[in-house]
Amino acid sequence: MPDISFSADRPLPEGVRDLLFADAAAWRDMEAALRRTWAAWGYGEIILPTFEYAHTLATDVGSALDAEMYRFFDRHGRTLALRPDLTIPTARVVGTRLYDQPLPLRIAYAGSVFRYEPPRAGRQHEFTQVGVELIGAGGQAADAEVVALAVAALRAVGLPEFKITLGHVGFFRGLLAALNLPERLAADVRAAVDRKAEAELAALLAEAANLPPLARRAVLDLPQLTGDASVLTRAETTCLNTTMMAALAELRGVARLLEGYGVADAVSYDLAEVRDLDYYTGVTFEGFAPGLGFAVISGGRYDDLIGHFGPPLPAVGWALTLDRVLLAAELQGRRTPEPTADVLLAAHGCPACLAWANEARGRGLRVVLDLEGLDAPALWAQAQARGIPRAVRHDDAVLQVQDAAGVRSLALTDQEEVLRWLNR
Repeated sequence: MPDISFSADRPLPEGVRDLLFADAAAWRDMEAALRRTWAAWGYGEIILPTFEYAHTLATDVGSALDAEMYRFFDRHGRTLALRPDLTIPTARVVGTRLYDQPLPLRIAYAGSVFRYEPPRAGRQHEFTQVGVELIGAGGQAADAEVVALAVAALRAVGLPEFKITLGHVGFFRGLLAALNLPERLAADVRAAVDRKAEAELAALLAEAANLPPLARRAVLDLPQLTGDASVLTRAETTCLNTTMMAALAELRGVARLLEGYGVADAVSYDLAEVRDLDYYTGVTFEGFAPGLGFAVISGGRYDDLIGHFGPPLPAVGWALTLDRVLLAAELQGRRTPEPTADVLLAAHGCPACLAWANEARGRGLRVVLDLEGLDAPALWAQAQARGIPRAVRHDDAVLQVQDAAGVRSLALTDQEEVLRWLNR
């Protein structure tokens, strides 16, 4: 029989966690800020199912993510899976249900995703993605909008410091095409470029004896092609074909538009960006925050995905990991205080007091009832212990109201005076 015993030192499975009070409040505040932000840019939210057919979710995700999917069977023996991200379900919705709608589509989403990978800081087996997809629009204007919205999103959640790193898969693809390396060596070069391992790159290139000096220099210079927009000019000297030049031209166009959006200071460029080379088709980007060794947001252009589900459409988008953003905000000193009420009320069963409490809540005050029948000193002590700044106690036809300034008595019938006192 399976072990179903409860362990006090491990009450939850590995890779999931509880969010309590202050963290839960910060989480919801961030979600609300992100919803306001994407709505201001004209993006509409969709809500997607937590699980789908496994073969649908495995579409174009790559072997690594496919291996991390949680799969299970329904009663008919069909293989289902928990969603490992939200981009592919969004592509399914567009390809099967929204393909005939006016373009472009501006779509947003938020929800838990599930991956079986080693848990680490900012990433569990279950984590939350919040993202946007701009579908049906190609070109630099669409790319720039999505990057600028990524900056706006990270600013909206109150992350004081971050940097968006922008690249283009066409630059490295063009370089690989010019090198014409054997498949194994090309894969090793790609891995070394991704790690910016310059000594390893030099050793790998030594295996390619017939490589022209200009091509060799282009590879060795690649890890250094990172920085502000001026790096795009420096990179021209390493271009070996029109594919590389076209990638630089697109990035320069996006850079000009980002200046217009007023977010150029939050963006840098990295032409050694080679992640997900098979998935993305153009601009790619990641967002990093000090103190974290992994991205809090990532995205790019993926023009080949929608066509798996319906008519092909260009697409660009991003997803941020809310768990990582929360961790980054905490590391940068942005902590949400424990949520507290405004008033602790001892109504003692008085219907008029309960009606007054409802009126106060309707005006935006947070009113908590004392259910223990505390006397005045105990009520004030309880309020202080819970961080509640005011206590109100019913005593016959009088309300005793207390705060740090002292105690006063107000007539129960003068509810407006009590509410004015509370709103001081």
